[in-house]
Amino acid sequence: MTERTSVLTVKARRSGAPALEARAVLRPAVRRLGAVALGFAGGWAVLYGALMPFGLGLVLGLAEDCFAPCAAGAALGVLLHGFGALSLRSVCLLCALGAAVAVRWVWPGRFLPAVLAGCGTLAAMGLCFALGTGGGAELALFCTADALLAGLLGLALRRFPPEKPGFGTLLTGAAVAAALGNLPLERFFPGVAVCAAVELVLCSRGQPGAALACSGMLGAALCAADPALACGAAGLACGAAAACILAPGRRVEAAAAYAGGCVTGVLCVQPPGQAFAVLFSAGAGILCVLALPKSWLAPVAAPADRSQPVERARYPAAATRLEAVAQSLSSLAETVNDVYNALPHRCESYRWVIDNTHDSLCFNCGRREQCWKQEYAATLEGMEALRPLLEENGRLEPAQLPGQLSRCIHPAALCAAAARSFALYRSRKESRLHAEAMRTVFTEQYSAVAEALAVLGEQLGRPGEPEPYRSDRVAAFFTSLGSPPLECAVTLDDLGRTHAAVTLPRTRFGPQELAALAREVGRICRRTLETPQVLSCKGMTTLLFSERPVLRAVFGMAGAAAQGEVSGDAVQQFCSPTAAQMILCDGMGTGRPAAVDGNLAAELTARLLKAGIPAELAARLVNVALALKSEEESGATLDLISVDLYTGTARLFKAGAAPGFLVHGGRARAVGDVSLPVGILGGVNGQSRVVHLCAGDYAVLVSDGLLVDGTAWVAKQLELSAAAGEAPAQVAKTLVETARARALRTGRPDDITAAVLRLENGG
Repeated sequence: MTERTSVLTVKARRSGAPALEARAVLRPAVRRLGAVALGFAGGWAVLYGALMPFGLGLVLGLAEDCFAPCAAGAALGVLLHGFGALSLRSVCLLCALGAAVAVRWVWPGRFLPAVLAGCGTLAAMGLCFALGTGGGAELALFCTADALLAGLLGLALRRFPPEKPGFGTLLTGAAVAAALGNLPLERFFPGVAVCAAVELVLCSRGQPGAALACSGMLGAALCAADPALACGAAGLACGAAAACILAPGRRVEAAAAYAGGCVTGVLCVQPPGQAFAVLFSAGAGILCVLALPKSWLAPVAAPADRSQPVERARYPAAATRLEAVAQSLSSLAETVNDVYNALPHRCESYRWVIDNTHDSLCFNCGRREQCWKQEYAATLEGMEALRPLLEENGRLEPAQLPGQLSRCIHPAALCAAAARSFALYRSRKESRLHAEAMRTVFTEQYSAVAEALAVLGEQLGRPGEPEPYRSDRVAAFFTSLGSPPLECAVTLDDLGRTHAAVTLPRTRFGPQELAALAREVGRICRRTLETPQVLSCKGMTTLLFSERPVLRAVFGMAGAAAQGEVSGDAVQQFCSPTAAQMILCDGMGTGRPAAVDGNLAAELTARLLKAGIPAELAARLVNVALALKSEEESGATLDLISVDLYTGTARLFKAGAAPGFLVHGGRARAVGDVSLPVGILGGVNGQSRVVHLCAGDYAVLVSDGLLVDGTAWVAKQLELSAAAGEAPAQVAKTLVETARARALRTGRPDDITAAVLRLENGG
């Protein structure tokens, strides 16, 4: 690696990537503005002169960050469509939009409650108004039809997100086309013009399949919005077919073929009076496309690298195999539980001790008939009286025999036989409980590993949109350094962020070399990249590059042991490629045993999070590890927070942990509910919560020893520290020292730990 450093340093001097922060800040705003515009089009669009399903359907189907702006735009479209006049139909639609938005806020990510709320409100209000006004059956019918169509539209958008090219994009385009088809203009049809421009752009870029799909969907939307535009839809379909067949990927020739197809299609359907206005509108769209820069209409090139299809196919194949393994492990756990539940269970009680004593001693005794038949009740009562003596001492003396058994002619042998039977009974009972506990632990482990593999398979199944050109350039760069990569892939994720994965033969990199690699790969990809994460396994080294996030995490922690120098609390603080992770585990008790449990839980959780396992599954695997650690009971609280450094979304997970604290806008609040630690039960009883943080906010995790005097003083101290802008390390130190002084006054010392995270601008 030292021979390549000089070349790398020379190339790194030219590195200059555009700032990511401005784009990352503008992208969410642009998405929300686009959602407002799309919602306005959906609220304005009317199908067949009566139906208005697009507004509610878009609100039900769009992503979590867009449905509220879309609802605002849809409400505005509904109001303006009636020029400010509130009809009963408008009232029903507005109430349905409000109900859908409220339910999506309360239950994020849940489709069925939102559909039931929005569509149910629309249909119910239509029926109520129809019954109240008398003779308004038409209103109830239209509202029910709108509700049904909106539910189907929302379901389609959930299955096919409009962010990805496909059916979802066509549906949103149909909403815009229907809205433009309803615009009341005299001799110009903006819907025809816009649809013609879109289809011609796709034809010019060499995408005939997309152009034909758009012509069909957008033409149907125009016809549904205004039946008079049927001739325009036919002309656009003929134009798209002509351009796709005769001149795909050539701008001027495609425009000529498209214009000829439009003229032919329109004149074959409509008399010349209406045809001139339709052709004028289509011609305006064609002229707008011809006026665009030539580079904007460059054909989309197919991947030139023949190895790229193999690279793309490998991810789905690996994802499929991981999914198969996950299903097998899950099926194995279910089979073991089903077999256990189906088999007859041996229920041994203390009566087994009495029966075994009888079989081993009394069966061959000469007084058996008298003791176990003639005086059966007294003998059984005497044997029951032996139970507390056996449970307390595990053995018997002849002098301890109760009066009911004083007639026994073999008192010493009776005591020995009863003691042996009870010892065997207790041993079998403990073995049965231990076997059941092990079965529960192992089936839980199988289930947790199966779900973890399913998550990894899902991640591999959507590796992102590949960028072959940049992949080739990055591979050529590493080849020029004397280390040709085994694999190299540059991809864009769903939010447009660039990621690069480069696999090399086993190589060691220093911090300066990794920073220089990040600068040079960022220059090639035209992005500002973070220092890559290095993964080494079986003679290979993989470098994972990702865009520099908008936010930066600063960590701090402090702690004090209850006695001596060993604390049962353990803290892990680190940043993965896209998120800041902070973990606090408190082992049960104090001293070295608690420290073993706390450090084991924290270390295992950190490794699982770095591997991409979600917090809930990581907690289940750690729970199994603690349960199998030793024969003694092991347990530890699990408290973690994961902050997405691109969006500020923070996910908290607590299992038995003390309340944490969030400082947002200068105000501190406690978060967390009562739950059980991991390692105690067969499963995990934890709570998850999602919040949003921004630059300047603090997240604080504390052990229960710090809350000896409650949470009020901690929140007040955090607000003072946040107002003063103190560093996280200083905040943690202040909290621990104050809590230690309070604990000494109350005489209740415990391990005290505080872990603090502050978000700052990525800069």
